[in-house]
Amino acid sequence: MNKKGFMKIVEATIAVLIILVAIMLLSSQGDVHEGRDFSEILPLLLDEIAQNLTLREEIISDYDEDASETSIEESLKARITNPLLEYSIEICDLDEVCYLKPYPSDAEDNIFASERVVSADIKNQEFAPKKIKFFLWKRSG
Repeated sequence: MNKKGFMKIVEATIAVLIILVAIMLLSSQGDVHEGRDFSEILPLLLDEIAQNLTLREEIISDYDEDASETSIEESLKARITNPLLEYSIEICDLDEVCYLKPYPSDAEDNIFASERVVSADIKNQEFAPKKIKFFLWKRSG
């Protein structure tokens, strides 16, 4: 009954397990960032925009849609911090087709898109819903 030999085997086994877990964690993090499906994130970001009363009012009002898109894009800068990701917002009427203009020439792979209808709150008597479409892509580089 040699307890020292048994303890060395246990220590070596634990050391090997720690190294394997560290290697698995590092390799899985690389996969998540490279092949990530951003279509899961887009509806969450659109929900945040729709719940912000100021942004919602800008979307449904009839004044300058380019200014509204710019203020929405500014609010998204804090949420999208990856420098390789580019995005664009388009605001359209419900019967229009929202498309990405201009089409990005630096898109590396897929362009993910999601849309949501935004309407007035209870206090606003006008019912002029708009459609907001959010495009997200990974820039090559």
